[in-house]
Amino acid sequence: MTRALSRIPPELRDRPLPVGRQGAGCLSRGVTQHPRFTRSHRGIARVLHPGSPSSGQDGTRMPTDSTRMRALAAEYAPLLRPGEGFSHTCALLIYGVPIRAPLAVHVVAQLPAGQVRRPHVLGHRTSAPLALRDAKGLRCVSPLTALIQSANLLSFRELVVAIDALVLPRGREGEASAVVPVRDLVEALRQRRDRGIVRLRAAAEVAREGAESRYATLLRFELAGMGLDDLDLQVDVCDDEGYWIGRFDLVDRTRKLIIEYDGEQHRTDRVQYLKDLRRLERARKAGYRILRLHKEDFRPERLNATRQRLCKFLGRAPVPIAPHLARLFAEC
Repeated sequence: MTRALSRIPPELRDRPLPVGRQGAGCLSRGVTQHPRFTRSHRGIARVLHPGSPSSGQDGTRMPTDSTRMRALAAEYAPLLRPGEGFSHTCALLIYGVPIRAPLAVHVVAQLPAGQVRRPHVLGHRTSAPLALRDAKGLRCVSPLTALIQSANLLSFRELVVAIDALVLPRGREGEASAVVPVRDLVEALRQRRDRGIVRLRAAAEVAREGAESRYATLLRFELAGMGLDDLDLQVDVCDDEGYWIGRFDLVDRTRKLIIEYDGEQHRTDRVQYLKDLRRLERARKAGYRILRLHKEDFRPERLNATRQRLCKFLGRAPVPIAPHLARLFAEC
């Protein structure tokens, strides 16, 4: 063990530590020149363990989930001043909202505090009161505030993904609650006049309660763009004798049609894969026709083919949608 590491208590070696300040667990600038340390933000260092990647990202990569965003925000957290918090798409990712957005640290301060100016950090100021809260150990604006702040940063598709995730009731049956209750969202959209709020209101028209994953929303999004998003979401299906078969993503009970998105668990979890096969077979025996889609079907180069498959399966042609929505869907 190097002398530099021996000076750091073991319980602090996995945390970002301030540099050049007095106090327990703090590091001198000379110590952090050792190759076992990484400096992702000026004034902060962390022990770089063998085999771990450097934390110095440039904020341009697209995360597949919120894990990397939380790690990057945690590096900066010791530098937050009183009254500052993570905001915009950074806060949404910290809350676990499955959007695709640049991996950038957004920090907001309330006036008259100055706007943070640091490399790889996007600083903001606001005159509105900031109700900061703890999110997985990180100080953030509320999920609803983060959504409104992100209205002009995200594509129309990603806004729908964000709203679907935030209004989804979570928890045990009878105790489930949404991160952002629909009534709170509706009231905020009615009152606010922020940049991008018109696009956010339109996204709220397309969003629905019940989409349990990013790709379930993307499936619905494609149907909504064709005016065909009228199937029931997350439906319990029973056979003709009333025996429960299972729960399915999108269902047309009248015509006995089921559309399912097969997620990564079908590839990585053999038990779940076999369980789903039995569930789908029971649905077929009950007279249901089933269309299964996968992540690859939502790649940009495959979307036209996916739309055609959906229309063919449903036996329906696209129908016109409201002009203000059609313009936004055309952006995607």
